[in-house]
Amino acid sequence: MRFLAPTALALAALAGPLVALYMLRSKRRERRVASVMLWESVEEEVSAAVPWKPLRFTWLLLLQLLILALFVFSIARPFVSEATVLGPHTVFVIDTSGSMAMAGRLERAKTVALDLAEDVSESNLASVVEAGPVPRVLEAFSADPEAIADAIESLEAGGGVEDLSGAIGLARGLAAPDRETRVVIFSDGGTASLPEEPVVGAEHLVFDDFGPNLAISGFDAEPSAEGAVRVFLQVENMAPSDQTAVVELEADGLPVGSVELEVPGDGSARDVVPVTAGPGTVLTARLAGEPDSLPLDDRADLVIGGGATLTVGVQGAGSPFLDALIDVVPGVTAAGGEESDILVVDGGPLPAIDRPAWIIRTETAPEGLQLMGLEENLAVTFSRPGDPVLDGVDLSEVVVGQAQVVETVSWLPLVSSGSTPLILLGEVDGHRVVYSTFDLVHSNLPVQVAFPILGANLFQWLGGGESGTVSMEPAGSPIQLITPTGTRARITLPDGEVRQLPADAGSFVDTHLPGVYRVDYVYEEGEVTPGEVAVRRFVPSESAGPSRDIAVGAAPGGGQEAGFLVRELAPWVVAATLVMITLEWWIAHQRPGWRRRTEGVAT
Repeated sequence: MRFLAPTALALAALAGPLVALYMLRSKRRERRVASVMLWESVEEEVSAAVPWKPLRFTWLLLLQLLILALFVFSIARPFVSEATVLGPHTVFVIDTSGSMAMAGRLERAKTVALDLAEDVSESNLASVVEAGPVPRVLEAFSADPEAIADAIESLEAGGGVEDLSGAIGLARGLAAPDRETRVVIFSDGGTASLPEEPVVGAEHLVFDDFGPNLAISGFDAEPSAEGAVRVFLQVENMAPSDQTAVVELEADGLPVGSVELEVPGDGSARDVVPVTAGPGTVLTARLAGEPDSLPLDDRADLVIGGGATLTVGVQGAGSPFLDALIDVVPGVTAAGGEESDILVVDGGPLPAIDRPAWIIRTETAPEGLQLMGLEENLAVTFSRPGDPVLDGVDLSEVVVGQAQVVETVSWLPLVSSGSTPLILLGEVDGHRVVYSTFDLVHSNLPVQVAFPILGANLFQWLGGGESGTVSMEPAGSPIQLITPTGTRARITLPDGEVRQLPADAGSFVDTHLPGVYRVDYVYEEGEVTPGEVAVRRFVPSESAGPSRDIAVGAAPGGGQEAGFLVRELAPWVVAATLVMITLEWWIAHQRPGWRRRTEGVAT
């Protein structure tokens, strides 16, 4: 134990005057009497010749000396130092991947982090970074323990894979030049090594609790020749002993059957089940019985595809590539001379947009796009991640001979070359529109394997609300939005919660929960237009609960020594002082017997 103000201990010298008060004789009053004859027989004088008397210890003296000692002790500010992972600035990087839901790992991590958060102060700032599929900063440079605690409490395990590398990068970005920054990683470590291992200036707190777990690792459906839907189901057993799994199937929330599977230890079992369900039906597979150590992988969802056939009409120059695309895409046919569901405009003047349209480099751009010039010899450098239109599409080898340069604030660039958009998504007069800034015949896109896949996805997206537009992505993948003018996106989450998004929202990122997300677009007058449907799935590799120690190292120029936290004892000393003062008052004023024994003593 040490003192922050050791010079205050000199006040202990006040004990001298206190003891001196107890040694002083009481001052006698002078009184005139008739005679002192009766006092002559007294052998000892009743009046002191000197003002002092021998010191006699009493309970009151001892209590008052103790009170003085405690008072001096508190002024000197005693403290003890404790080892802690906290530093001048500590970044809590907390893993919220699917495996952290195993056997309460995340809850234990949050408990440890909350204990550390109690010591956050002006001298020990803290930040919180969530290490989910999309890392994000929840709190930065805070001296408020409650704010840090609220950020930690808000964390929930999802069904995706953690991006620890990205989260550590965010933590590094929070480093301040005037404070040493320490990174504390709360994680099971995952399976793969991080690119930057060993992580310098960091500490890894491992959470690797494990328990028996059954997981639905495979769930898909396809139409059968009998008119029903064949459902493929696979269950994995993460425990060494054999288990019996009962899987209940639901269609739009109604029971449609169940399957019993004998799953060997550390193995899997599968089956194919016929189910009566139509296009757009939400199928759910759910493990029956009590939840195991990882409940998030006990359920899986999908949406049945195969909606109505879309007709496509072509205006403008047209090309053999477009004709072949319409012929090979399932669920799409040429409209001939009849009114089509989707319009393709291949160059030439821009017609009135009265239906969903794919517009390919017209003479004038649609509303919301401004033509700025031309650019030549472009290669694809950006494809918007997580967008259902790009599911299964690889455009890395696509090059464009010439493309229009456009500027926009309301359209969503889907594919770009540097800052030059090549394919954009938007809406005109309430209709979905795709705009290509280049002519197909002036690029190598039509000869790429990705062309028919991209075309099918574009037609499905333009169809709007068809089950084929459902995106199936891992939990945590953003949902891309094309919000019509005058509307706001409304998202219904798998747990039933409804979120209203700002009018300018281009995506929804809070998709950590596995399940079905439904998007609606709500006009100011209350009219609702159905939008995208997205399914987010639990990542099967997280079901095994992988864990490992992340290699860490000392920061450059420093050691890996623990920090120290100063805990002052003054509040406890002050409390003890108040108790002693109360006891002294009680002895001196409430107990007559004590007063008689201490009569004549200064208090």
